[in-house]
Amino acid sequence: MTAPHRPTVSWAKETERVEQRIVIESDGTIVARSGKVEYGQGIRTGFARIVAEELAVPPERVRVELGETDRVPWDMGTFGSLSTATDGSALRAASIFARHLLLSRASTMLGVPEAGLRLRDGVVRAEDGRTVTYAALVETDPLVGVVPAGLIALSASIVDAGPSRLEAVEIVTGRARYPADVRLPGMLRGHVLRAPRLGSRLAELDERDARAMPGVVAVVRDGNFVGVVAERGAQAVAAVEALHARWESAGEPSAEPFRSELRRDGGVDAALASAAHRLSAAYHVPHISHGSISPSAAVADVREAGADLYVATQRPFGLRDEVAALLGMLPERVHVHPQMMSGLFGRGNMVGAAADAARLSRAVKRPVLVQWTRAEEFAHSPQRPVLDAAIDGAVDANGVVAAWRYRVTTNPHAYGGAQGPPRIIEMTSGRNAEPPYRLGRVEITLSVVPAAIRTGAFRSLAAAPNVFAIESFLDELAHAAGRDPLAFRLGMIDDPRLRRVLETVAKRSAWGGRPRPAGRGIGIACAIYHGTYVAEVAEVSVAADGQVRLEKVWCAVDAGRLVHPDGARNQIEGGIQQAASWTLLEALSVRDGQVTAATWSDYPIATFLDAPRDIDVEFVGDPRTPSTGVGEPGSVPTAAAIANAVFAASGARVRTLPLTAAAVRAAQTTRP
Repeated sequence: MTAPHRPTVSWAKETERVEQRIVIESDGTIVARSGKVEYGQGIRTGFARIVAEELAVPPERVRVELGETDRVPWDMGTFGSLSTATDGSALRAASIFARHLLLSRASTMLGVPEAGLRLRDGVVRAEDGRTVTYAALVETDPLVGVVPAGLIALSASIVDAGPSRLEAVEIVTGRARYPADVRLPGMLRGHVLRAPRLGSRLAELDERDARAMPGVVAVVRDGNFVGVVAERGAQAVAAVEALHARWESAGEPSAEPFRSELRRDGGVDAALASAAHRLSAAYHVPHISHGSISPSAAVADVREAGADLYVATQRPFGLRDEVAALLGMLPERVHVHPQMMSGLFGRGNMVGAAADAARLSRAVKRPVLVQWTRAEEFAHSPQRPVLDAAIDGAVDANGVVAAWRYRVTTNPHAYGGAQGPPRIIEMTSGRNAEPPYRLGRVEITLSVVPAAIRTGAFRSLAAAPNVFAIESFLDELAHAAGRDPLAFRLGMIDDPRLRRVLETVAKRSAWGGRPRPAGRGIGIACAIYHGTYVAEVAEVSVAADGQVRLEKVWCAVDAGRLVHPDGARNQIEGGIQQAASWTLLEALSVRDGQVTAATWSDYPIATFLDAPRDIDVEFVGDPRTPSTGVGEPGSVPTAAAIANAVFAASGARVRTLPLTAAAVRAAQTTRP
């Protein structure tokens, strides 16, 4: 048994009621409810398995309802790899309490002690063979009551059977419904005029040509917001292109800069001055796009009595509240219906198409579908912030880090923004800025400054950029001190779980004895992200022209108890694949406050041809330890592992992403 897992995040609810989480229907189906949403991480299947474990039914007997704001408990949002750790724990506790209630009722009905009862496949069975179904036990009296604190004790069994993903068949057969697939009676199409850059104000608008075009129902203006509603999508797009607008600059971006000292030990200057080896370096991570396969889309049906939103969002309740404020409605009159998503990676934290559709629907009093174009998605959606890190470090004569100064500047890792500027949480911009090592005297300073373009939450927030800089610089310090990069890290680690994933990945990759022919190298990096421990070794080949090819990745992960092992492996592999793409290929070009990319040909991302030949993942967590998330951790150390491998293969220390052939050649010519 493990101690009860009590999430410490400030938005955790103090009181849980079983009827908010678990409902048993008349046919024996168990309904499990969560305010989280499914967007590829597999939580629908994971949550079904959690409930199935505790209530002794096959996962197929559990129907998981996610994000429907009228039916599920309030939730802040789906991000930070927190779903299993928080709502998974809440569902487990509610299921345990439901089991207690079922056993108590069955004991009374059958006249036998609870100790003599067993649950299996929706039936409570007594030792004498008599049975009663779950459905019969709740037929006249649904399960209700406050879930007692401290109920989370992990069951001995783990569900291994059942489908790998509950929604997989619908996806591959085309039956899954995305926002752009929604069709409502009388629905129109909308498109919105976009300001050329942040801080623009609409000075003049001539809409006469647009209004005269075929199929146009309305041109809607509300301050700087201008949109067209038409019978067909192409008509709405063409009418927006026919609008004649003049924009003026309205000043600087709205986000306020701020600076924060995340840690200051004192004595850093003295420790740097007296050390045997001292290094300084600067690292840069550019803007990149979320690159969702499907551009943003939403359907809104706004009426006097309320509004229904059919959307892809990571924050159903946040979206509900923001659109309610936009429309001047009470939040409970706005109903959010999450649809399937296509790889949002944080994009779903920012309000976009839903607010557009709501404004247009309110104006025409009919349902409206808004679907952004690919060019809009590149130019106007929030992008991953830039990160610049200046690092000073020193190693003493014994090969121990004596001083560490880390000064990082980034843009807002924001969310929201249905009206007014988006909200910013300081901790998101400083995620993983403090390394998980003993580093002597330490100073860490965070500065967040506005960007020329929209920025927002991106997979792992600032963690992956910070870890790229930190783990790359640790490699530099190791080489300066003449130490093996793995041994160097292990000598500074007190956390046994971090040590374990490093030692495991080193063994899996044959770190100490792997052949390293010319032009080929391996690199290592690690991180702790929201309680999940991950270490990676990347193997690369570097061609004579500097072209980098990722050959193989080994990864060791400690995420505690694995609720859905196959889904967890998929998440880690997917995170590594995506991170490899942004490490080797991706960067958004920005000129005069505008993104220059408009199509996929302007913005290369990895394809199957770029994938490594193998990704070897091993999970080393204790099944008695509460589950943590795997949606983001796999992506966090990948860039650093690849960059360190490039150095091992070529001697080129590339401190700016992406690791293009030109960047490698430039680093080779400037190396000491």
